[in-house]
Amino acid sequence: MPYSEPMKTLIRALFAGVLGALLSPLLAHAEFPDRTVKIVVPFDAGGSIDTVARALAQRLNDKWNVPVIIENRPGAGNTIGANAVAKAAPDGYTLLYANTSISTNPSLFKALPYDTLKDLAPVTYMSPSPNVLLVQKTLGISTLKDLLALAKSRQDKPLSYASVGKGSAHHFCMELFKSEANVPLLHVPYRGVAPAVLAVTRGEVDLFCADITAALGLLQGDKVTALAITSKKRAPSLPDVAPFAELGLPNYEQVGYVGIMVTGGTPAPIIAKLNTSINEVLREPEFSKKFTALGYDMVGGTVDGFETFLKKDVEFYRRLTQAAGLTPE
Repeated sequence: MPYSEPMKTLIRALFAGVLGALLSPLLAHAEFPDRTVKIVVPFDAGGSIDTVARALAQRLNDKWNVPVIIENRPGAGNTIGANAVAKAAPDGYTLLYANTSISTNPSLFKALPYDTLKDLAPVTYMSPSPNVLLVQKTLGISTLKDLLALAKSRQDKPLSYASVGKGSAHHFCMELFKSEANVPLLHVPYRGVAPAVLAVTRGEVDLFCADITAALGLLQGDKVTALAITSKKRAPSLPDVAPFAELGLPNYEQVGYVGIMVTGGTPAPIIAKLNTSINEVLREPEFSKKFTALGYDMVGGTVDGFETFLKKDVEFYRRLTQAAGLTPE
C-alpha cells in the first residue's frame, strides 16, 4: 500500500530514532574515553604503589589524549578508596588502583559499605607483589632452616616480627609461616611501613616480611638477611632469594597483587577497552623494566582471568583469617 509523503517522513523519523537509540551506546563505547579519567589510589601519595599508578596514568593520558588523574583516598584499610569507586557512576571514568586489600577486607570487616565482587568489577591484573622474609643479622641466621631451628627452640620467648597492623600483607605472610612451619612467633604491629622498617633497622624486632621495594632498601643497609620469598617463583629483582616452597615448606605461597578495577555494572565494551589499553602499557619495555626493578613483574592479563583470581583469593584469605584466629572488626 503506497504511503503519503507525510507518512513516509514520519516512518523515516521513527526508523532513524530507533536506529539511533540502538547505536548510541555502541558509539559512546567506541569514543570512550572522551573526558577526564580518574584513578583512585587508596594510599597516601609517595609510596611505590602510588608511583606505579602515576606512571600508568601518564601513559594512558598519552595514549587516549585525555587527562588521566590520580586521586589519593587512603584510610580504613583501603575501604574509603574502594567505596568511592564502588559508588561512582558505572561509566568507566572512575578506576580503582586495587591491591591485596580487595581480597582480605571481606574477611577482616564484619560489614563493608560495598559488595566486593558485585559493586566492583575487575579490569586488569597488573602484577603480583610478593614479600620477602628478612631476619636481623644480629641473630646470626643465614638460612630458613637455621631460622626454623631457632624458632622451635624459643617456645618460652618467641621470635618477634613487625607488621603494619592486623590483616596487612606483612601479618598474613607471617601467620602463614607460623602455620606451615608450626613455630611460635610474636606479632608486633606498627602504625605504618616507616615505623615498622625503623623497628627492624634498630633491631627492636627479629623478623619482617617486607614487600620487595622495602626489602631492597633494607638489604642495602646491611642490617638484615633475606631468607625466602613468598611466591612460588623467584623475583627478577632478587634472583638469589629462593621461595619458601623450595626451602622445606612446599605448600607455602602468599602473594599480593596490584591491578585495576572499575565500578560494578560498567558496560563490558568499556571494560574491554580499558583492559586492552592497560595491557598495552604494561607490555611497553621501558615501563616494564622500570617497575621490575621495584619488584613489580608487569604480567597483565584478561578480564576473566582477573575475575577468577579474585574469587579464589578472597576465599584463600577467608581460610587464612580463620586459621589465624583473627576476629572481623
